[in-house]
Amino acid sequence: MFQFVNLKKPTSVQAFGSLREWLSDRLGPSGSRTVGDTSRITRKSDCLRLAIACVIVFMIASGVGVLHRQDNYLSEGLGSLTHRYLKHAQQMIDGDGILFPRDFNEPANVQLLVHPPGYSMFVAAVFRLFGNSNDRLTLVQIVAEGAAAVMVTIIATELFRLAVGALAGLLVAFSPHLAHFSVLLLPDSISALPILIAIYLMILASKTPRLLTIISAGAMVGVSCWLRSNALLLAPVLALALALLLPRGSRLKYSAAFVCAAVVVFSPITIRNWIVFDRFIPLSLGSGITMVEGIADYDKERRFGMPADDGEGKWKDVEWHNRPDYAEGLWKPDGIERDRYRFSRGLEVIRRNPVWFAGVMIRRAGSMLRYNDSISQGWPGDTARVPVVSAEPPFGHRVSLSMQDGPVRSTSANELLASGIALSAQSVTTPGEQAQTIIVAGDSSAFGDQFASAPIPVETNTDYALRVPVQLISGRMAAKVTSEDRRVMLASHLILAYDAEKQEQRSRRKARKAAAADEEGEDDLDPLDQSPPDERATQQQATFVVMPFASGNRGAVRFVVSNNGTSSERSSAEIGSLELFSFGKTPQQWSRAVRPAVRGLQRNIYATSLLVPLVAIGIVFLALARRKREIVVLLAVPAYYLIFQSAFHTEYRYILSIHYFLLVTAALSLYVAAATVAEVARWIRTRS
Repeated sequence: MFQFVNLKKPTSVQAFGSLREWLSDRLGPSGSRTVGDTSRITRKSDCLRLAIACVIVFMIASGVGVLHRQDNYLSEGLGSLTHRYLKHAQQMIDGDGILFPRDFNEPANVQLLVHPPGYSMFVAAVFRLFGNSNDRLTLVQIVAEGAAAVMVTIIATELFRLAVGALAGLLVAFSPHLAHFSVLLLPDSISALPILIAIYLMILASKTPRLLTIISAGAMVGVSCWLRSNALLLAPVLALALALLLPRGSRLKYSAAFVCAAVVVFSPITIRNWIVFDRFIPLSLGSGITMVEGIADYDKERRFGMPADDGEGKWKDVEWHNRPDYAEGLWKPDGIERDRYRFSRGLEVIRRNPVWFAGVMIRRAGSMLRYNDSISQGWPGDTARVPVVSAEPPFGHRVSLSMQDGPVRSTSANELLASGIALSAQSVTTPGEQAQTIIVAGDSSAFGDQFASAPIPVETNTDYALRVPVQLISGRMAAKVTSEDRRVMLASHLILAYDAEKQEQRSRRKARKAAAADEEGEDDLDPLDQSPPDERATQQQATFVVMPFASGNRGAVRFVVSNNGTSSERSSAEIGSLELFSFGKTPQQWSRAVRPAVRGLQRNIYATSLLVPLVAIGIVFLALARRKREIVVLLAVPAYYLIFQSAFHTEYRYILSIHYFLLVTAALSLYVAAATVAEVARWIRTRS
C-alpha cells in the first residue's frame, strides 16, 4: 500500500515517512500529485466538475434552510432584538437617516451604539428590493447561507482536491446549526459570508500576490464588522496569517494594506460615533456588559457580584453609582460611561482571579466547539444544541382565532375529569374551585407526565390549534399535545403563574395595538395567546394558552399535563375546557419525502462525539502532511474567536464563523478514511 524504499532506516521511520508522503499526496490540490504543489484548477473538466459540485451544494443548503424555516415558521428571531433591527431598518426606509438619525443630537440616547448598523441596512435593502416581508428576508438569508456553503466548497477545493471540497460543502449544507441560525432574523449568519470571501481572496493572494486582491480581502473583513462587532480585531489576526503565506520582502506591505482596507471600510461607523457622542468607539458599545455577564455565567456562587443579564445590569449600575435614575434602562442615561465602568469592574475581577478566569476562558472555548449532544452545561453553553429537521411537515398557518371561526371540537372540564387518565400513581385530579376547571397535582418526578385527556379525534395532515385556559398553582408544569400513544410531542407550552401587574401591562399593550390596527385596517390578534373578546374582557386569573400543531398521519391526539423540572413543592395547575380549532390541510407536504433522510443525517453526524474527533483528526493529518499553509488558512478564524471571544459572554450564534472552517477539517478526515479504504481494497485485490 505504501512504498518503502530506504532499507537502511528502521521500519518504523520508513512507515512514518511513507505515511507522511502518502498524506501529502492525497491532500494535494486537484490536478496535481506533487507534494507541496499549489497550482490552481485550470482544466475545463475540473472547472466543470467544481461548478456542478457548487450547484448541488447550493441547492442542498438552500433546501435544508427551507426545511428549518418551515419548522420555525412561528418564530422570527429573538423577540425584542429582532424587533429592534427591523425597527431601525424601517426608519431608514422612511428617510430617518442611515448613519445619522434625525435625533442624533440627543447625547443621552446611546441606543445607536449598541449594535453596528450593517444588518439594519441589509434589511432595509431587502425590503426595498423585495417588499416589506419577513418571509422574503428569511429567504434571502437562506440564499446567503447557500452561498456560504458554496464558498466553503471553493476554498476547500483550492486547498485540496475536489472530493474534499464537495465533502466540506455538503457538511456545511446539511448542518442543523448553520441552517437553524440562518432563518433567525439576526446578523449572526450572514456576517460569516464576507469572512469566507476574505479567506478565499487570501488564498489567491498567497499564490499570486496582488495588492488589489489583498485590499479586497481586508475590505470583506470590514464588511463583516458592519454586521457584527465581534470581528473588530479579526483584521490584525488575519494580517498576521497572511504574512505567513506571503514570500519574504512583501509581508509588511501587504499585511498593512490588509488591515488598512478593513479599517477604512468600517471607519464611517467610528467617525459617526465620534461626531455624535464625542467618544472614540470603533464599532459599538457593549464590551462592558458582556464582560461582567460573562463572569456571572460561570460564577454560580455569585462571589463577584456581577449581573447575570441585562435586567440585573441596570440595577447593578444603580448600586455601583448610587444613581436611582439608572434604573430607567441599561443604556440611558450615561450609557457610555456606565459601560466603561462595567468593563473596569470586570477587569478588576480578572486581575484578582487570573487562574479562575483562565479556566473560564478554556471552558467557554470548549463550549464553542460543541455540536448536538445530551450533556447540559446550562446557559449559555446549551445554545450549542439546536433542533434538527422534524420528521413531518410542521404547522404552516398563521394563528388567528376569532369567534366567527368557532372550534371544531370542545371538551369541558367535567368531560376531561371523567374521561381523562392519571399517568402516575401519585398524581391526583380533582374538580377546581371555579366552575369548569380541574386541578392536576403531580408526583415528585422532574418531567413525568401526570394527566392525559381521552383521545381527541383529528383529521390527518391537518393544522390545528388547541386552546385551553391554564393557571399554575405551585411548582412547575407544562401543557403538551402528543400523539395518542404519547410517544411524539406535537406542541408544548409552559404553564405560568398569574401575575396581575404583568397581565394589566399586557392588556394595555394589546389595547394600544388594537387601536393602531383599527387605524390601519389590520388584524390585531395576538398569534400566541388569544381568547374570545368576552373572555378577554372578564378573565382574571386564567391564561389562555394556544398550542398550534400538525396532525401528520394521526387520527387522534391527546392533551397532556406534565411536570416541568424539579420543585421544592408539589407541582399543580388548574385547567379549563379544551377548544380545538382547524386551519385546513398542512402545507409543504412535498417535504415529507426528504425530511427523514435530512433528519437522519443531522441526528447521526452533527453530534459532538463524532464531529469533534473528526475535526481533531483532520488537523493532525494536516500537521503530519506538513501542510502549513492549509493549517494557517483553516485555523486563523477559529483561533481568533476561541482566544478573543472566550473573554466575554458568548452565545453559539456569535461564533458561527469558526464552524465553516472546522467542517473542512472534518471533511479531510472523512476523505482520508475513504482513501485508506480504497487503498486497502486495491492492495487486497492485487494480493489475491
